[in-house]
Amino acid sequence: MFTRYLITVLPAGERLPHPVTAAAVVQRSLPGHTVYIETLNEPDDDKPDHGLQIEHNDPACLVITEGYLIPNAGSGLPHSGIYNQIIIDSDAGEVRLHNDTFGLLACYFAQDGGALRVSNSLRLLRRGGALGVDELGVAEMFLFGGWTPTERIIVRDAQRMAAGMQYRFALGSARPPVATRLTSTWTTVIDEPVETIVDRICDLWNRALATHFDPIDTPIGLLLSGGLDSRMVAGAAAARGKQLVGLTFGDLRSDEVQIAQQVAAVTGAQWVPSGLDEDFPFERLAFDRVNRVHETMYNLMWDANAPLLTAHGVRHFSTGATFETIFGGQKDADKRRRLLKNLRQAVLGPWATGPATAAERDAVTDAIQGIGRKRARHYASLLAEPYRSLITDSLPAAEREVAERVALIAASGPITAAQIRERFDSEHYQTHYSRNQERQLFSHGTVVLPTVDRDLANYLTNLPAGMKYDHALYYRVIRRLYPQLAAIPVPNLGTSVDKSQLQIELVRVWQIQRRQRLTTWVNFSDWMRLGDNMAKYERLFLEQDHFFDGDAVRAFFKDVGDGRRGIYDGGETTGFLNLAYLLDKQRLER
Repeated sequence: MFTRYLITVLPAGERLPHPVTAAAVVQRSLPGHTVYIETLNEPDDDKPDHGLQIEHNDPACLVITEGYLIPNAGSGLPHSGIYNQIIIDSDAGEVRLHNDTFGLLACYFAQDGGALRVSNSLRLLRRGGALGVDELGVAEMFLFGGWTPTERIIVRDAQRMAAGMQYRFALGSARPPVATRLTSTWTTVIDEPVETIVDRICDLWNRALATHFDPIDTPIGLLLSGGLDSRMVAGAAAARGKQLVGLTFGDLRSDEVQIAQQVAAVTGAQWVPSGLDEDFPFERLAFDRVNRVHETMYNLMWDANAPLLTAHGVRHFSTGATFETIFGGQKDADKRRRLLKNLRQAVLGPWATGPATAAERDAVTDAIQGIGRKRARHYASLLAEPYRSLITDSLPAAEREVAERVALIAASGPITAAQIRERFDSEHYQTHYSRNQERQLFSHGTVVLPTVDRDLANYLTNLPAGMKYDHALYYRVIRRLYPQLAAIPVPNLGTSVDKSQLQIELVRVWQIQRRQRLTTWVNFSDWMRLGDNMAKYERLFLEQDHFFDGDAVRAFFKDVGDGRRGIYDGGETTGFLNLAYLLDKQRLER
């Protein structure tokens, strides 16, 4: 079950000024304060205390937990798991709010005089506090395709919790909270030999599996692609003797789907394919419902297909979340430079990399700012006024916030340029955006992710950049742990990883040159061209005429239909539509 909630802490005797639900309210009293917990459940069962763990064993202390927390006895915060936790402690005169290492579950807060509001829903937070729209937050959400470069959100006078943080609020006070970073991710560079590091990663991975997977005695459902991340989780489930059900959606004729089938066969998983073809109805994507419940449209295919796993008795779900960012390592966009670095790695081994220089920090900053510049250049014309001008006029301010955030990350320790970019991508692109995929699975059961284990994360994020470059270390680990899975081709490489880095790179480049790359599992543009899917998708944009310019939308979709543009674009068009829905006043009350 997934629960949208709004927790409001008020001085005793004060009532909720703007209730957001008609009936689903839990009220708890503490000395000097009252806590209101308003909830909306998916699926709806009219039980306000479902979906949250509420502990009120001490009259002066109330503990509310969202998600799946795995206590780390005696080792401090944060715990492992996927969670947000709020502790209202009247004896200490404070509220303590903290989350997991990666902040996987969205959580926002706002202060108003002596009131504190905490919510996992932008809409509920806006309604409960009668809060307006943060225009720079809106601009950044558009410019960066669904995320912002800070904790700024689209709600004025509110913010998102940063990953791995604790916030301490003085009860009844409007003073900003004291924020403390709890996690030690991306703070140093570990100096150890490659083999020692591989041994340590394997040990930490197996410890994570013991913590996250071993207690489960029912089938585990896995969102299974042909890539490495879900392959690692599939191998882990098989190694721990778990019953695994792997769901793969997409073009069933594609190479990647066939590879996923091979992974399922090797791991003994029950394989559930779901075709994205002419028989897949447009309406199954449920744009309106997914936005209403989860406030995302990334990735709509997850919500559409998760019921296929529950039909096979699955109540625990897993994915390969975070591994591409924290374990895959950085790689150069320039093909020649990427090839040369991989050849150097293969012949001479990993290279030492020192703390980022000023020039390297500037290069990271410019690369991230370039994302916003490119999107403004290509897509701002889709918008109606005043949003079109808002986006273009806000670009300098958004770029300043990028620079400030990169500087803040760089100051956290003697870390490399690659680590700066990794942390930025993890805490902004992924935390604000792509990890909302996992949120959709909570509607169907418990989400268990060994890839986000706290101790494993603290190690992986502090490894040398040269050793991790372009998945080189990842390939070593999967060869050690799951050699049969390493022998199965990886779609974006066109070859398996049970060979040297030199062989892998030469085959990859050779296939690119001969235009023989394997076909991917989902081609959204191709599917949209089937039947009247494109017309239905276009209609969704035209209906949001408060945000989009109708003539520009029609011209865009004509270009798509004629093959001049594509819409399988990293989720950009669904991200734009999601933002339009979040700003739609008619949807605010849902």
